[in-house]
Formats: sequence, C-alpha cells, structure tokens
Amino acid sequence: MKKKLLYSLILSMITLTSFSQSVKITTMVEGDCPTGSLAPRVIELYVEGTVDVTDLKIQFQFASATNWVTNNNIGVGEYTDTYLYVVNDIDAFDDNFPGVRTPQNTTIGTVLSSVEGGDKVRLVDSSNSNQVIDIYGFDGQNGENASWNFSNSYVKRNSGSGPNSTFVESEWAITPKNTLLFAGICWDEDPLDTTVALQNYALSIDDDLEIANMSLKYYPNPAKRTIKVTGLETSQNFVMYNILGKEVLRGILENNKLIDINELSKGVYLLKTENGKTLKIIKD
Repeated sequence: MKKKLLYSLILSMITLTSFSQSVKITTMVEGDCPTGSLAPRVIELYVEGTVDVTDLKIQFQFASATNWVTNNNIGVGEYTDTYLYVVNDIDAFDDNFPGVRTPQNTTIGTVLSSVEGGDKVRLVDSSNSNQVIDIYGFDGQNGENASWNFSNSYVKRNSGSGPNSTFVESEWAITPKNTLLFAGICWDEDPLDTTVALQNYALSIDDDLEIANMSLKYYPNPAKRTIKVTGLETSQNFVMYNILGKEVLRGILENNKLIDINELSKGVYLLKTENGKTLKIIKD
C-alpha cells in the first residue's frame, strides 16, 4: 500500500510539473506603421513556470514555401512566469508598445522584418533536433489566402490553450486582415497598444474572465505630467505606491479624469483601486 501511495504521489508530481512548465506563442503583430524604415513585427511568448529558454528558437516558413528557415533566439537563461518578445526593430516596438520592453525580455529577430501574416511561425527546441513546441499556421500550406492569414493585423491565443506541436486554428482569435492598416503613431494615430493588448494571456478561462474585469489602461504610457485612466465601471478611490511600497499619492479615480503625477520621480508605480484592481504606471 505504501509503495502504491508513493508511486501515485510521484506520478502526480511529474504530471503537475509537466503541465506547469512550458513556453507558448501568445500574440503576433504585423503592423503597417513604420518607425524609420520598419513597420513593427512582434512575436509575444509566455513562459509558464521556470524554463531555460536558451535553446528555444523561432523559425519561419514563408507563405508559399514548405521549408523552415532561420533560427531566432527568444532569450538566454531561465525565466519564470513572464513574457518574452521577438521584434524586428526596438524603436518600432517601443513607440507602438511603450513601457513593455526591458533589456531582458526582448530580442531582435534576424528576418522578422520580412515576415507577413500568411507566413508560418513555430517555436522549436534546437537542442532536441528542432522538436516543435508550438506553431502558428499549417506546415506546408500556402498562407497567402488562408483563413488564418493576418496581414497588416494581429492574432492572439485564446486563454487556457497551447502550446501545440501542430496548428490548431480554433485556439486563436484571428483579427481580419488590414485591421492595423494606417494605424499607429506614424499615421498620427494612437500607438498600437490601444488596439492590441499585450500581456493579457490567461492560463485558464476563469483567469481570462478576471482579467477582462480588470482591463484598466492609462494614457499616455509612459507618462510625464498627468495620466488618464480608462476601463472603470464606477468611480473608485485609489492609492499609488512606489516600488518600495511607500504611498505617494491618493485620490478618486474616474474614467478619463486627469491625475497629476508631475511631482513624482521617474520610475514604476502601482496604482491600486478600492476594489482590488492594480495598474502599473511608468513615469518618464
């Protein structure tokens, strides 16, 4: 009996471990708005648990091709429960998704600037004969007119799904082609983060519903003198803390009401509402 119980415990631990450590593609963006000479191309990945990503690579298969080309690193070393980004240009990414990038979470893809929404993308383990960990697009299928083509647009993985070594189209929310046409700061529009919400993949559908109820955003991001917060259902009291946990500001939060942060030092702050919602504020 003891041996059976021990075996069951070990099996349970192995099962839990296998499901709590993974890397998956969560968002891909093909922007139309160039900063300088490049329009933003973004691949967002989520690391669940603690994973050494050094040998994990992004590969591409162009729309009408059947061979996989290029290996783009997604990072070096271990990461835990966080997002990583492969982008074509740092300036294009920062301008359209301000406050997302850190020196640790972003790498530059060597051919990402030429990737279009009809191309296939996969995440592989280069230390294990390029074993496929996750994939977007059907291997070998011409993606130029495929239903999963997102040219000048973006796709987001449904919460609670993936990763998969074969493409499962139903796991993805595929925005129609040209959704991002003439969108972005180079067209004197808002940054792309007003349309494409990064860092909102949830590990379960229940988590996703919770995130949907906490969809606070602020503008501008990063901020200098004032911010406006959107996504509130009702007015809320708020308290703002610095990274050391010290209270620096409090007041009443209302949709689109200006909050003066001019006296705060540059840095990262947490704005917490009375009903428990939290918003990270970056002061420039």
